[in-house]
Amino acid sequence: MAVTRDEEKTVQAVRGTEARTIAKWEADGWHLVDRDQGTFRTALTFRRPRPRMSRATAAAFAGLAVVAVGGLTLGAIFGDDEGTTAAPADATASSPPADVGTPAAPEPTPTETTWDETRDGDLTFGETARFRSTAGSNDIPLEITVEAPVPFTPSEAATVLDARAEYAVREGQLYATTVFFTVTVRNLSTSQAFDTDFVFSDVADTGADDQVSEVRDGDVVGIIGRPQEIPPGGSFTLKDGYSVADATAIEYTLDIDGLAGRSFSFSR
Repeated sequence: MAVTRDEEKTVQAVRGTEARTIAKWEADGWHLVDRDQGTFRTALTFRRPRPRMSRATAAAFAGLAVVAVGGLTLGAIFGDDEGTTAAPADATASSPPADVGTPAAPEPTPTETTWDETRDGDLTFGETARFRSTAGSNDIPLEITVEAPVPFTPSEAATVLDARAEYAVREGQLYATTVFFTVTVRNLSTSQAFDTDFVFSDVADTGADDQVSEVRDGDVVGIIGRPQEIPPGGSFTLKDGYSVADATAIEYTLDIDGLAGRSFSFSR
């Protein structure tokens, strides 16, 4: 019988989307074992058994290896015999032209070979961060751009939520400055869709980081307004709004893939 051991994975879910996230991972064979609810998101810990190679399977592979080694040995023996009896070839007839070179290899696909991930997590507004997401079965190359904050005046119909509320969605208030950031995420993969469940944002250096509200108004939909996934070669652009005490030195942070991914911070 095969021996198994458990493996664990912790993912982040925006508050209110936990049920969808749990259902998604349970469909892949994971079981929820712990949940830790935070200000904006809930950390969900899953566990599932990790199968290991059985003794019978290992023995079968070992047998194949022995057969392969035996075949190579016989080939080497008979190859040497044939080499000793063959007539020498005409050197002038078999020599290749001096200018013959190795055929050039085909051009590599930029998104799979030459595309480099951004190492520094601190960028300037307008710069593009590059990140290989592990949200799919293989690495998914992404490009993330955040533009400088733009001040705006929310309407009376705006939704204002306390971004620092613990364990609950609570109505917030408007502070001295309300801004939005234009966020663009591009999926450069030619075959895989990017799951956006674990994309989160936050701001810092606001003059009073404990007094921050999320604002949604009209086309300022917030990061929660992102699509569920980005198709291969696709992208999304949205406006993410915050109300803060002071936006002079504000820093915007975008987390990709939750705890398993990267954080990129954009500032002036």
